[in-house]
Amino acid sequence: MRKVLEVQNLCTEFKTERGMLKAVDGVSFEVNEGEMLGIVGESGCGKSVTSQSILRLYDEKSFVRYTGDVLFHGESLFSLSEKEMENVRGAKISMVFQDALSSLNPVFTVGNQITEAILIHQKKTKAEAKNQAVEMLNLVGIPDPARRFYQYPFELSGGMRQRVMIAVALACRPQLLIADEPTTALDVTIQAQIMDLIVDMNKKLDMAVMLITHDLAVVAETCDRVIVMYLGQIVEEGGVDDIFDHPMHPYTVGLMNSIPKLDTAKGTRLYQISGTVPLLSQIPAGCRFAPRCPYATDLCRKEMPELSRVSDTQGVRCHYRNERSGGLYQQGAGCKAG
Repeated sequence: MRKVLEVQNLCTEFKTERGMLKAVDGVSFEVNEGEMLGIVGESGCGKSVTSQSILRLYDEKSFVRYTGDVLFHGESLFSLSEKEMENVRGAKISMVFQDALSSLNPVFTVGNQITEAILIHQKKTKAEAKNQAVEMLNLVGIPDPARRFYQYPFELSGGMRQRVMIAVALACRPQLLIADEPTTALDVTIQAQIMDLIVDMNKKLDMAVMLITHDLAVVAETCDRVIVMYLGQIVEEGGVDDIFDHPMHPYTVGLMNSIPKLDTAKGTRLYQISGTVPLLSQIPAGCRFAPRCPYATDLCRKEMPELSRVSDTQGVRCHYRNERSGGLYQQGAGCKAG
């Protein structure tokens, strides 16, 4: 399977009044052609920063410093000029952000915002761009696309705005789509429709997808591989069956145990991971999850574990990975049935 994206030891540091704070620390992974990769973790774990660092969306002159590398079809994105990156964003790699209402420009019509992407990246006339935009609106399931083309974002529902965002992202047929919490603030029915749409586009266009989400059930049903992030690092990675049937990191186990179960007895409290994700200015020594881990030892609090392979398809960042090779999940064999 051909690699579309290779992230190599990516570090993203932000300049603040307290000095340089590292939001992403040594992250490495790859995305293959036609594959769906899920990235999960609590808020503040570096998922969105990682995705936006791939496209170099932060101001590098005064705000952020990147190290490591990101290869797109073997070419380093970090070696490209800003002008060259503009030819990558939207044309080869596209991104769907969390809030469509704030991402779409309220003073331009839906059609104007789709055709803008087409005209920038493709040699099309305005008439050809319009026809392609209407076709994209139809492709993402918007009814009466010829009429919707002339409407403004505020005239559409939340689900339709999110579909417009996807239409903008797919207008130039990118080879990689980064979907950052694409169903945030949508009701459950619309969430399912949006995810079905992304999966359908993944299959129809043979497009690689990076799906960033808090919803482990969605990841279990749609993704091929999973990355679990905590405080800027990957703590576990593997095939979806590996992660959901045999989770090995205590953080992964905690996330899974936090999912409501249909057979839970009435009055039973929902499991929650103790504590909260620390601030970047208060990163603990040793394993970053140690202050919240029920299995932590003195070794965990002193020494940072390496992300090591435990099989051909699974890796975990834990000092006691060999003792947990059978999996740690405490409430059954994963949540894929949910």
